[in-house]
Amino acid sequence: MLDAPEQDPVDPGDPASPPHGEAEQPLPGPRWPRALRASATRRALLLTALGGLLIAGLVTAIPAVGRAPERLAGYIASYPVPSTGAKINASFNRVASGDCLMWPDGTPESAAIVSCADEHRFEVAESIDMRTFPGMEYGQNAAPPSPARIQQISEEQCEAAVRRYLGTKFDPNSKFTISMLWPGDRAWRQAGERRMLCGLQSPGPNNQQLAFKGKVADIDQSKVWPAGTCLGIDATTNQPIDVPVDCAAPHAMEVSGTVNLAERFPDALPSEPEQDGFIKDACTRMTDAYLAPLKLRTTTLTLIYPTLTLPSWSAGSRVVACSIGATLGNGGWATLVNSAKGALLINGQPPVPPPDIPEERLNLPPIPLQLPTPRPAPPGSAAAKYPTRHSAPPCPTASGYAHPATRIACASVGSTGRDPATATRRRSAAGDPITRGHTAWPRRARTGRLAG
Repeated sequence: MLDAPEQDPVDPGDPASPPHGEAEQPLPGPRWPRALRASATRRALLLTALGGLLIAGLVTAIPAVGRAPERLAGYIASYPVPSTGAKINASFNRVASGDCLMWPDGTPESAAIVSCADEHRFEVAESIDMRTFPGMEYGQNAAPPSPARIQQISEEQCEAAVRRYLGTKFDPNSKFTISMLWPGDRAWRQAGERRMLCGLQSPGPNNQQLAFKGKVADIDQSKVWPAGTCLGIDATTNQPIDVPVDCAAPHAMEVSGTVNLAERFPDALPSEPEQDGFIKDACTRMTDAYLAPLKLRTTTLTLIYPTLTLPSWSAGSRVVACSIGATLGNGGWATLVNSAKGALLINGQPPVPPPDIPEERLNLPPIPLQLPTPRPAPPGSAAAKYPTRHSAPPCPTASGYAHPATRIACASVGSTGRDPATATRRRSAAGDPITRGHTAWPRRARTGRLAG
């Protein structure tokens, strides 16, 4: 964690100001770090420090991401700003729940309140005055909180504030991230500012926030991106992050399409097996069309897709993204460079396509299963009086089948009494690998569903 001392502006009327002629050294511009690691729902807390709202001057930027307690924020830079005194406090206090803020790219110090119907980068859920908290931590003479403490405050206060603000429209897997704005160290010391803003924003490429229109509760929060979007990877954990990056840069996944569940299920949330079948088929078609004339198996990547939960459905989300990527044996993800449609590199190496499947193996006929003919029992035996039910020989494991028709034939003669189609559907929903001419992966993954 880098701790850069803050530099206050020169005020000619301030006796504590340095002598005239001592020029302040310029400091580098603000940067927004990528997410460190995805949480279970892959939502991230992104803290942003502003040098006041509706005024110029960024004081201290303290971005942080992630919810886990081990993830600490760090001082990025300190900036000299014009002496505004109480103006910082007054303008900051003007912001209320439901307000929307907009600023030009890379200049959050120029944030201004705008109509939420227009483009904006931040929606305020709640303004929290830390002076109302017990203890001396936020007292008049208290030191500004450290980056780690700022992150803790955001985790303690902002998720609860956003949940209160959105109510039933809160989507735990939303494309919008929970964020916090605060005025920085200088406003804390000089103006006594203790107000922090909790709200929502949409992370974008190059560590910028995407502009969006409308209030979050009124728009689709589905976590989707256009086909061809690449999503970044945390190099320290090999986990994907929900931030678009240039496909020429290291990334974890490439979006190949989107599926709208409302087209098939316009009313209630469908069961997970129903979602799974519909999404898998749609994602398969979209991915094949996206990669054409390439085939997915030649890239050695895997089709990945999530399903929707009841909270997301209740919040209005109906769309999921289809992606392609590669998982590692240790639970991490392979690092991809370049698009799968171009000179793809997987962990620095080009993919090695598997051998082609012979054409005759792609259209194998069903294999009839011959049942042994039971011999009649001798007259007068117990077996003749009480006939037994005959069941089929044990079916081989799923990995032993050469063709899906074999699986259907085997399932049709089981002792369960189910029809073959039903038995096959249940096998697939239970997690059997599904082979489409490329690698068969386990279905479930941390960020979604792997379909081979």
